Amino acid sequence: MKFFISCCMVLFLFMSVNVFAQNDMSNLRSTFQQLQNEWSKAYLAGDASALASMYTDDAYSMPDNSPLLKGRDMILEGNKKDMQSGVKYLNLTAKTMDVFGTGDLAYEIGTYSMTYVLLNTTESIIDNGKYLDVWQKQADGSWKMKADIWNSNLTPISTTKVGAKEKDKYKDFK
Repeated sequence: MKFFISCCMVLFLFMSVNVFAQNDMSNLRSTFQQLQNEWSKAYLAGDASALASMYTDDAYSMPDNSPLLKGRDMILEGNKKDMQSGVKYLNLTAKTMDVFGTGDLAYEIGTYSMTYVLLNTTESIIDNGKYLDVWQKQADGSWKMKADIWNSNLTPISTTKVGAKEKDKYKDFK
C-alpha cells in the first residue's frame, strides 16, 4: 500500500510539473507576440539598433534569400543594409502561432505578412510567410532571440517566367 501511495505521489508530481510548464509556455505566447510587435514596429521605423538589441550577442539570423548572419553586430549591419536598400516597407505583422520549450529556451512558430514597395516602383507587393524563433531567457528575466529564420510562401521572382527573362538579361555580367 505504501508503494502504491508513493507511486501516486510521484505521478502527481510529474503531472503537476507538466501542467505548470504548459501554463508557463501559454503565458510566453503573449510575451513573444508582444516582442514580435516591437520587432515589427522597429523594422518599419528603420531602427536597426532597436532590432539588434532584441538578439543575444551570439545570435544567428537566417533571413530569406540571404546569407547567414552570426552575432548581434552582423545582424545589426545586415538590417542596416536591408533598410538602406530603397525598399519601402508599408506594414509588417507577425502572429505567434505556437510556443514550446523548457527552462531558459523557448521556440516560437509564427506567420507574417508584409506590404512593401521596391525602389523606383510604385506598385506595392504583398508577401506572407512563416518563421521560427529560438528565444533565450536572460539573467534579468527578459527574453532575447538566440536564432531566427523566416521565409516567404511566395515563389521568388527569379524562378518565374518574368524573373527568368530578367535574369537572362544579366547572364553576361557574371
